[in-house]
Amino acid sequence: MSEAYPSPRRWSDEELETAAVAATTDFVTERQAQGSAVYREVFDDAMTVVRRLFAVTDDLRALVNGDPLPDGRTFLDAARYLDGPPVSESDLRTIVEVSAAAEESAGTISGHIASVIVAGLDRERFPWLFRPTISAPTETERDMAVRWTAALWAVQRSATRRRGEAAGRQEQNVKALLQGHDFEEVPRRVILRVGDLDPGQFCPEAVTGGVKCDVPIRLRNGYLLLIECKVSSSGVNSVKRLNHETGNKAREWSRTFGEQAHTMAVLTGVFRKVNLLRAQNHQNIYLVWERDLAPLGEFLDRAS
Repeated sequence: MSEAYPSPRRWSDEELETAAVAATTDFVTERQAQGSAVYREVFDDAMTVVRRLFAVTDDLRALVNGDPLPDGRTFLDAARYLDGPPVSESDLRTIVEVSAAAEESAGTISGHIASVIVAGLDRERFPWLFRPTISAPTETERDMAVRWTAALWAVQRSATRRRGEAAGRQEQNVKALLQGHDFEEVPRRVILRVGDLDPGQFCPEAVTGGVKCDVPIRLRNGYLLLIECKVSSSGVNSVKRLNHETGNKAREWSRTFGEQAHTMAVLTGVFRKVNLLRAQNHQNIYLVWERDLAPLGEFLDRAS
């Protein structure tokens, strides 16, 4: 591409290796500093909800006897973790969508959800539900089951919360950099054409080319720079966050905007070198690390 329309920087194998090690070191240091504070806070909240769920379902016996799941999104989230393994949110969403398409009542939909959860109840955690005659749990059984369920839920919630907080911090840092380079933040809008943003503008997370983009930017040279903020806690997770999620979006944006858009991922945490190479060299995703956003600033200046 000509200097009038430059591309963001591409990294050598050695540079990617060095950056990956540095980002992983930062991740470990931050996690050690956090300790278990986030988990303990989330666990205490989960315990409160799970206890309420047990109370309103007569220690889950009402569900086993065919009652629908009590109303409330919080109860639904907690109930997913009654199963071994937990029921995925996508599975329950499918049940709701199919039931809604059949114009079933809210009570019927809740009944379908309850039946799925009952079918997968953890026998080890809830022994009173699997005796020849269903009975009330002992105090010890109830306490252990509540704590076990709350712990499973809290592990997932604390991981999601950490990712969300880190991604939010990434977005704020990117926006601060943009404003420091005299880019203007404008209200969120659906972006279907390059011209839906003026040169020198960006907006908060918006549907862009049919999929969400964390920070859509219109460069001063007229091109789009579509930034995804990605946090990974493991090498396996890096495949999902970078190669699958961002890779799929990059394909959609290429179809919609052609060569008039760049896809960039701002990274924090643990990313394997092999996944970074795949993203950069085969999926046309430009990479920059939250710990060093200077290359992004340099590109903003060049693309003017």
